[in-house]
Amino acid sequence: MKVKEIARTANIAWSPASHHPIYLAAGTAAQQLDATFSTSAALEIFALDLTSDDREMPVKGMLSSEHRFHKLVWGTYGMETEETPSGILVGGTDSGSVVLWNPVKILNGETDDAVLIQNDKHTGAVQALDLNPFQPNLLASGASDSEIYVWDLNSPDNPLTPGAKSLPPDNISCLSWNRQVQHILASTSPCGRCVVWDLRKNEPIIKVSDQGSMFGPVARTVASQRPRARHVYVVNRVN
Repeated sequence: MKVKEIARTANIAWSPASHHPIYLAAGTAAQQLDATFSTSAALEIFALDLTSDDREMPVKGMLSSEHRFHKLVWGTYGMETEETPSGILVGGTDSGSVVLWNPVKILNGETDDAVLIQNDKHTGAVQALDLNPFQPNLLASGASDSEIYVWDLNSPDNPLTPGAKSLPPDNISCLSWNRQVQHILASTSPCGRCVVWDLRKNEPIIKVSDQGSMFGPVARTVASQRPRARHVYVVNRVN
């Protein structure tokens, strides 16, 4: 049953579960065109109001963007402060930038001051992002040429790598932190490769390769309810 909708060609991110009211951020999708063939791009924030009979979600804030987006995530980092009580929005862009915005500034129309951090360290489009569920200041980003960086948002100028680049080099299409072990990170690539990284050892600990199928945009590294069990769930584009 359809409850709400927005008419956008966009990548999206929900506001954190602890945030009220509930918002949905939408950034114009990279490498796609809408029905109007527009070349402009925007980052918009919509409100979810389940008490309203309107299907269309209202726009609560918007800024024009020079970037198009491969990935958006909305994290809790900074929610305990007066400056960023709604956390942070992070975008992975087609230009190779990782950009952090203050959602409150966008909602208040203060778009000139909305950018908190912009880093251009990646050499290609940033297609993968994930925020650590245990340490919200840790952000993983992935791009072309097997580039993966882990950023400490408290000191974002010098990101770390989880280990040596995987070979042969390929795009990083998805990243996911383990939901039970905070220093474990998984990455996938379109060539059919999934790598599990141990950041304490600074090296890969598991490599899975399937040249017969392309791993798609969803990859999760999760732990089962059993304390010592670990599972990696990988979804390909065919299935």
